Amino acid sequence: MEKVTKFFDYVYLVFMTLCKIFFVGMVVVTAYVVFGRFVLNNSPSWGEELALLCMVYMSMISAALAIRKDTHIRMTVIDLFLPEKVVNFFKGMAQVMIFCFSWFMIIYGWQFAQLMGRSMMTGLRVKSMYLYLAIPIAGVALCLMEIERLIGFFYRMKGGKTNE
Repeated sequence: MEKVTKFFDYVYLVFMTLCKIFFVGMVVVTAYVVFGRFVLNNSPSWGEELALLCMVYMSMISAALAIRKDTHIRMTVIDLFLPEKVVNFFKGMAQVMIFCFSWFMIIYGWQFAQLMGRSMMTGLRVKSMYLYLAIPIAGVALCLMEIERLIGFFYRMKGGKTNE
């Protein structure tokens, strides 16, 4: 289990670094757009679209990263009323459903991104596909994070101990 954790630590680090880069990019571009608009009276046409692009990538990937740390908002009141085995079954099913959703994001997100390759983002003068590629990329991140969660879940079900 230790080798699995180390591998996913690296994967997490890669995606977290991407999120940080997109966040910094969004802040810098937004500051430049505001400066250009209010000080120079000349707002760059590409600024808002680039900030949007950074925000979309950052938010999609960071949502996938929250799976690893199990920090998504959810209601757990039902856990107080049901037997532990039923709660564990529901938790396992939730993990499987998230895994299936990640594949949905990868497959249909890629198809949608290809479809959007026919249109352009006018400010950046690039294909809209680059904006919508955030969906399959986040799907890959979600899938990888969920694989680790599933491995840990089944390992614990067999009686193994993890750091969770």
